[in-house]
Amino acid sequence: MFEAIGAGLVSLLTVQAMLFMFIGVVYGIIVGILPGLGGIVAMALLLPFTYGYDPAASLALLLGAHIATIWGSSVTSILFRVPGAAKSLALIFDGYPMTLKGQASRALGASATAALLGGIIGAVFLALSIPIARPLMLMFGPAEYLMMALWGLTIIATFSEGSLLKGLAAACLGILVAFVGMDMVTATPRFTFGSFYLLDGFSFPVAMIGLFAVSEMMKLYAKGGALIEREVGAETSTVWQGVRDVFEHKWLVFRASLLGLWIGVLPGIGASVGGIAAYAHAVQTSKHPETFGTGNVEGVIAPDATVGANEGGGLLPTLAFGIPGGESMAILLVAFIGLGITPGPQMLTEHLDVVFAMVWIIVLASVMVSIIGLIISPTLARLPSLNPNVIIPLVLSVCFIGAYATRGQLSDVVVAAAFGAVGYLMDKYNYSRANFVIGMVLAVMIERNLHVSLTLYGDWFLFDRPFALLMLVLIVLTTAMPFWKNWRKKKAAEAAAAGSVRSAS
Repeated sequence: MFEAIGAGLVSLLTVQAMLFMFIGVVYGIIVGILPGLGGIVAMALLLPFTYGYDPAASLALLLGAHIATIWGSSVTSILFRVPGAAKSLALIFDGYPMTLKGQASRALGASATAALLGGIIGAVFLALSIPIARPLMLMFGPAEYLMMALWGLTIIATFSEGSLLKGLAAACLGILVAFVGMDMVTATPRFTFGSFYLLDGFSFPVAMIGLFAVSEMMKLYAKGGALIEREVGAETSTVWQGVRDVFEHKWLVFRASLLGLWIGVLPGIGASVGGIAAYAHAVQTSKHPETFGTGNVEGVIAPDATVGANEGGGLLPTLAFGIPGGESMAILLVAFIGLGITPGPQMLTEHLDVVFAMVWIIVLASVMVSIIGLIISPTLARLPSLNPNVIIPLVLSVCFIGAYATRGQLSDVVVAAAFGAVGYLMDKYNYSRANFVIGMVLAVMIERNLHVSLTLYGDWFLFDRPFALLMLVLIVLTTAMPFWKNWRKKKAAEAAAAGSVRSAS
């Protein structure tokens, strides 16, 4: 094993492999910043350029680009409230408010550092856990996946902004929108009104682009002035504050990374669910949960650490069993075929050096991305202060190009504009767009796993799956915890007020 670790590192320490990794990282950051694209598109476009080269160099190009999209897609979420990809959705909740408070550099620095530490933890996990992974993966079935999706819904209360009813209404609207198209189990068209376009449902990246990016530009045009009312360069924070924040919250980074690893190991969950779950965990374990949504750096650290670690977790089922841990890992399986590598037990015996080469790629690419990110963050942080006559056409152009690029349909551009109008009205009347998107993300996962659970285990499936029942109990407890903390604070404040009245009398 130690020979394979050394051989994997040596295979990367060549001019070709390091050059390919650098090209992949720079390319991945650029693609990640473009809304609606992300790691899947980045790897798919690079796939033709991997044939005919050394396996280590080809994998360095692919994985380097994929890992770079993690931070790249975080940039626009933090600066413009435009999720670069679904996995960076949770960063808009506190990253964007930090930008509005003049702390964009701090948020970008925290994002880059948290993704780095998460990536390293994920790589170490991948190296150590291959022999014990199979029994853990078999513990999870559709009932457990359903509980994880329900856990993600518990974050709705956080973004209800004083009206839980409005928050639930927004989430329900998101769930209804997710149900447009063909039923995944019965293949019955739903809410399509005879339209062939709607048979595929609404593209999630397109809906996100419209709901956040387009609506934000509409708000900016309506109010006039720059996105941030301050002079260019008047940033009130530094990237090193963000780096320090990450190390001050090291246990949050560790817990969020473990969550990302676990979600990455489970095929079909996805990093977007992981980011939302990590944010929910950060809210529920924070000493100041009331500050989330207003610019709490913990709301940036937790999702990025989870998404960074998710890559190591997603590689585990891909390498050990040939089961892609996500859509990007499916692209990687295609690359394996071109390189003559067969995932599974054969790979863990005959190509163990390639496995550890990928572990090293995750580490080295994460370091490279963070260094580049920390260097360019002060410059990027000045972008929101640009004149709106520059920023509005620039962002809208990128958004509509990204909307078209997701499926190559002009109809998606129209849908993005329509969702922009919906997002603008929701924001105007205080309906949480975050809750809408959370409902849309989790609806498909909830429906699919509920169907399968009922089919396999019947109406009382929770009693046949004790682990799922335990997860449900934990969901109830973690959901009730913030309310219990608030009740205790209220009682303490009342007791203190009563004590001060008695002492005054």
